[in-house]
Amino acid sequence: MCSQAFAWIPRSSGPADRTVRKREAIGTLLAALVVSVLPVSAFAQDTDVTGRGQTGVPPTETVGAYTPIDTAQRIGWIVDGSIGVRSLSVGVLTSGWQTAWNTPPEWNRTWAGMSKRYAAREADVTISNTLEAGLGAIWGEEPRYIASGRHGIGPRARYAAKTVFLAQRRDGRLAPAWGRYVGNTLNNVIENAWLPPSLTTPQETIIRSANGFLGRLIGNFYDEFWPDAHRLLRRHG
Repeated sequence: MCSQAFAWIPRSSGPADRTVRKREAIGTLLAALVVSVLPVSAFAQDTDVTGRGQTGVPPTETVGAYTPIDTAQRIGWIVDGSIGVRSLSVGVLTSGWQTAWNTPPEWNRTWAGMSKRYAAREADVTISNTLEAGLGAIWGEEPRYIASGRHGIGPRARYAAKTVFLAQRRDGRLAPAWGRYVGNTLNNVIENAWLPPSLTTPQETIIRSANGFLGRLIGNFYDEFWPDAHRLLRRHG
């Protein structure tokens, strides 16, 4: 598996070249991790950044009554995030959009190309979710989005943005989402084993990791505000 993870780097003969390829892959992974961790300092003020309860947070920072996720719910979150209706629908829209713009160009603007894009997206989500929920279980990291329980668009929007990079621990306190960082960076390095060359450069790998956090931000805003919007629409419908 290790040798496959570096298969995306152009091959040449000689031990020196293999060393360079490994260093490039490790450098890409570290750079992606740095990009994902940088925003923590901006969001972690007055937050328990160690996950050990050393610094308190206001009760309204998370949610009034938080119930930690259990093993069955973790598995359900992975499955729903991979093959749930919402995930599958987003996959169709995403692969359709990429096909329309012919990204990546190696897969062409065809039905076969759209199928490859869809399959790649499903693999991306499944690997990322499995890493996040699996590693997070060790220290009790919450992979799900927990609604803020707050009032006002501003406070709720700030909470939704903050919890892209922070997540609840078992006691409800927010701390850096280490499992999410790993899941959203290591998965992109793994996927370089089968993605086309235009997507597997160090720069593109980092961009894919950044896009993963952008997608999480959009999902957080959806989960935070859509229930209210849906109720309002039904009331006036």
